[in-house]
Amino acid sequence: MPEKIWTAAESATCFDFNVLTTRIKKSLQKRYPEKTGEDFQALLYKSLKTFTINNQKFDFVRLPGKLGGFRWYVTCPKCGEKCFNLYLPTGYKDKEQLYLCKLCHKLKNFSLMLGNSKKYVKVYRPLKRMEKIKKLLLKRGMTPEKAQPYLAEYQKIESELAVSPEYRLWKFQREHDQRA
Repeated sequence: MPEKIWTAAESATCFDFNVLTTRIKKSLQKRYPEKTGEDFQALLYKSLKTFTINNQKFDFVRLPGKLGGFRWYVTCPKCGEKCFNLYLPTGYKDKEQLYLCKLCHKLKNFSLMLGNSKKYVKVYRPLKRMEKIKKLLLKRGMTPEKAQPYLAEYQKIESELAVSPEYRLWKFQREHDQRA
C-alpha cells in the first residue's frame, strides 16, 4: 500500500504571525506613542526577534507594502520561504515537530484533498456555505430585507441536505462516533 504523502492542513496547529505582529504593534503603540517611522519598526523587529514557541526561534522579514508602510513575514526555518502562517502537525510521528510552512510539512487544505468527491460536493461544501450564511445573518445591521435571500438559500440547502443519502450517512456516522 503506498504511503500517504499529504496531510490535511486542518489537522495541524497553525500559528498566524500576522495576528502576532498586529498585537505587538498595538502594544508598542500604547507603550511608546512618541515613536514613529524607523524607530517604531526597529522596536517591532526587536520584539519579534525575541518571540519563541517551544524554544523555536523565527526570523522575520520586512517588505514594503503596495499601499505604503511595511508587511512583516516570518521565514520558514527549513526552506526560507516568506509566509504568514507556520504549521505544526499534531498526531504524526513521521512529521517534523517544528513549526514549518505548508510545503515543508506537505500539508494541503482538506477540500483540495477531497477534490470533487461525492462526499465533499454533497456534504462539506453545502455545510460550509450554510456556515458562511449563518455568519452573514448574525452580523450587525442585518435588516429583514437584506436577510431574505440568505434565509431562502439557507433553507434550500437545508432541505437538500435532509434528503441527501451522503449527508444522512455522514450524520449517522458522526452521531455514532464513527470516522466521518
